[in-house]
Amino acid sequence: MNQQPIRQNPNDTIVACATPEGYASIGVIRVSGDQAESAVRRLFRPSHKESSFESHRAYFGDIIDPDDITIIDKVIVTFHKRPYSYTGEDVVEVSSHGNPLIIDRIIGALIKYGARLAEKGEFTKRALLNGKIDLLQAEAVLDTVFSPCDEARKLAIAQYEGRLSEIVLSLREKLNNILVLAEAQIDFSEEEDVQKQIQANHLMQELAILDSELVSILQGAQIGIKMKQGYRVLIMGRSNVGKSTLFNRLVGYDRALIHHIPGTTRDYLEEKIEIKGLLIRLFDTAGLLNQPHGADEIAQERSRQLIEQADLIVLLFDGSEPMNEQDIYLYNLTKKKNTIAVVNKVDLNIRLSESDMLSDSIKISAKKGENIDCLLSCMKRILIPELCPSERPLITKQRHMEAFNRIHDCTQQAIESAAPEMIAFEMKRALQQLGTLTGETLGADILDRIFEEFCIGK
Repeated sequence: MNQQPIRQNPNDTIVACATPEGYASIGVIRVSGDQAESAVRRLFRPSHKESSFESHRAYFGDIIDPDDITIIDKVIVTFHKRPYSYTGEDVVEVSSHGNPLIIDRIIGALIKYGARLAEKGEFTKRALLNGKIDLLQAEAVLDTVFSPCDEARKLAIAQYEGRLSEIVLSLREKLNNILVLAEAQIDFSEEEDVQKQIQANHLMQELAILDSELVSILQGAQIGIKMKQGYRVLIMGRSNVGKSTLFNRLVGYDRALIHHIPGTTRDYLEEKIEIKGLLIRLFDTAGLLNQPHGADEIAQERSRQLIEQADLIVLLFDGSEPMNEQDIYLYNLTKKKNTIAVVNKVDLNIRLSESDMLSDSIKISAKKGENIDCLLSCMKRILIPELCPSERPLITKQRHMEAFNRIHDCTQQAIESAAPEMIAFEMKRALQQLGTLTGETLGADILDRIFEEFCIGK
């Protein structure tokens, strides 16, 4: 629509198209607020006369243009009575044909009857303000829509179901318990030395347990955030070892030029792909030489920079030729990184002898596709060595990671001080930071910025 949302009273009845713009089989128009049902009823003529509309039941009928009393479209209307709706308010969803002309006319008619166009993310924001979800769950709605890979989708669903919120609630309980213990020590400072020492030991034990849990959460955050950004995976090897062939095999089409003459790839190529549910930023690098010259030297300097940034290196060896000094040079260059040794061209006569450095190598044929699935499984196992991400909630946003880092700083300060007064102070600070995760202590301006990332209609 050409109409722009205008910031108005949060108690207004709002309307927007909840499906993407453009032509489609179905378009869903969502209306929420006190006047949602009455506004739709003034336009909707059900195929069977209804004295009242039941919640969570769909009705077929016509939407009538209020100006000329003609049929705009034949639709299905679903009513969701408060509080059993997405927003916690009365919500009506009109499913029409997905023609933008039809959708605009229906929305325009609803605006005539008192609704206004919703702002970005306003439906989800109302769900938050009405206590249907917390801020972590609200942000997970956006992550669900824009998940870049299947594992990220699983994480988003787990967060939307409240699994990360459960961890935050558990942390809040532990912080409060430690705060009570610290304040008890302050209040009863005249107790016997032995009793005070027992209380102090118990307090420090609880702090140590909390600190360990926070460390674990922050370690998981590295996986969660990387899941959304994508893992950097480099295919490396000497010239003409089959790097571009493997790159094309994994990408799924002939992205890189392939030629039997060495040095075809003079600079790196990059493609984003999904492997075993993970978002992978896959790089095909130029063959590294130990004494490059000219353009090769520039290209190989870029490859060395990529090595430093890589999450995983797939180091390719040519199974049809004996190992040479270039293979050994590359092996030594990359051995301190996460590396998979891969012997390629097993469809040809094998001339590469088994050495210690290749004892755990994976044998493949990039040209024929042989054993590629084994390589992909190994890549995922190395990139995510711990518990499968879908089996535990992980932090996936920088905002969340920063908040947990600040909470961890509070526990570290409390442990270093060991004074009950300082522990109590730091626990109060940590509780405030915890509130920024759920939205309880977050400013309205930051909330607005978060929801501006949403689409209109969500």
